[in-house]
Amino acid sequence: MKTIAEASRKTPVLCETDVVVIGGGAAGIGAALSSARSGAKTVLIERYSFLGGCQTLTFNPSFSFIDDHIQGGVVQELIDKLIEGKAILPSNAGGIKEHWSTREGCYYFDAEYYKRLLDILMAEAGVKMLYYSYAVDAAVEGGSIKAVVIETMEGRQAVLCKSVIDCTGIAELAWRAGAECEGEEGYPDDRFGPFKGQHMGFGYGYYLRNLDYKKFREFAEENPEEFDGWVKGRKLFQEEKATGRLHSLRDSLIFQEYEDGRVWMLSPGYSIPKGRHPWEADLITEATVDMRRQAWSIFELCRERIPGFEKTEISVTPTRLMFRDSHRIVGEYKITEKDIYSGRTFEDSIACCNMPPDYFYPNGSHKFDFNLTPYDVPYRSIISKDFDNLLAAGGAISMEFIPFAALRYCVPAMCVGQAAGTAAALASKEKVAPKNIEVSKLQSKLASQGFVTTNKNLDPALVEMYRKRTKSWGGGFGM
Repeated sequence: MKTIAEASRKTPVLCETDVVVIGGGAAGIGAALSSARSGAKTVLIERYSFLGGCQTLTFNPSFSFIDDHIQGGVVQELIDKLIEGKAILPSNAGGIKEHWSTREGCYYFDAEYYKRLLDILMAEAGVKMLYYSYAVDAAVEGGSIKAVVIETMEGRQAVLCKSVIDCTGIAELAWRAGAECEGEEGYPDDRFGPFKGQHMGFGYGYYLRNLDYKKFREFAEENPEEFDGWVKGRKLFQEEKATGRLHSLRDSLIFQEYEDGRVWMLSPGYSIPKGRHPWEADLITEATVDMRRQAWSIFELCRERIPGFEKTEISVTPTRLMFRDSHRIVGEYKITEKDIYSGRTFEDSIACCNMPPDYFYPNGSHKFDFNLTPYDVPYRSIISKDFDNLLAAGGAISMEFIPFAALRYCVPAMCVGQAAGTAAALASKEKVAPKNIEVSKLQSKLASQGFVTTNKNLDPALVEMYRKRTKSWGGGFGM
């Protein structure tokens, strides 16, 4: 690879703080709010102009598998505020199966309301927001990160800090700072057949408007096997792909329709070739162009062939692609597949999760593995083994690929983010590195926030209920 020599520079310090949170997605929201509310001076760095991450950037405005016996904390607070603001959307449209309903803990919401709500909560908590700011490097001294280097419209600047929480979902800051990371392996073993060694690939969500809802629902109810579910139009897609008229990775539609005429489309996908990785700039560009083409091809098919779609238009396309598997930190403990399937309990647990693994295969197919026995996330898995003041939350924590397929989701990401933010604030107060805090104090602090830290505190009847759900919903690997 050719290189150039850059001139050395002195980077101006923008500000000094206790805790820097990188990324304003679900993990970053939990981390920044809990850090600031726990008394730490907190800066949240976000490269776009609003918070929410995948929930707002990629049009995935939902919280999945909520259970107020398990999450509590910031997750439940946001659900309550969205309900209070009448911003929860109906989840029974389109014949959605019972496990996608609010009764089963899946909430779809108004993303624009959510953006404004998050601005308000951050201001109330005293979080210093830096929008249009991109964390590109870190100043390292010994085993600690002393500053995060950011690029802004003013140029390159630095934020001095005591602790850093990587909430990028892809361990981007940790990787750039030189912390050991993994994630190049993709699907890890022979159970995944030809997909072994490949990444999940990119996703793409967008909205249509002007659906004749009543007309489509009548058609769907007359054709229940083909159109009255979450996955729709498989036969239609296969016919159109065979003729070459349809440009699509998937062999079916995924969308949710609403009575106001909006349609949330989640059909485009992009397969990353074996040997290539989702952080490659040219690959991301290729994927963006291709999935925009898929979005238009799918939209045109729907308008021509599906009753109710005749007058639809593309309303809005995403700010960025859905990134799935990428880098993860190597921590002091790596969460294993066995840990989540056994519902393992840890003495240093700082979050209890019930999200099942969710696989997006490189050929466009998709599979939930409904193993819903609640399992623990240990504190050691969110601490980098290389830096004493670098934590991670969301998809960036230390775990095997299969746990990643579950813990990358918004609800567990926000829960772990809340724990990471509280830990960083506790470390700042006690003038120690996050690696050296007493976890029992962190657990007590989280409990005082109405947060469940371990499955051993759950009612056995609740755990048994989850086991029954697992059996009724199905499980195991499938393609």
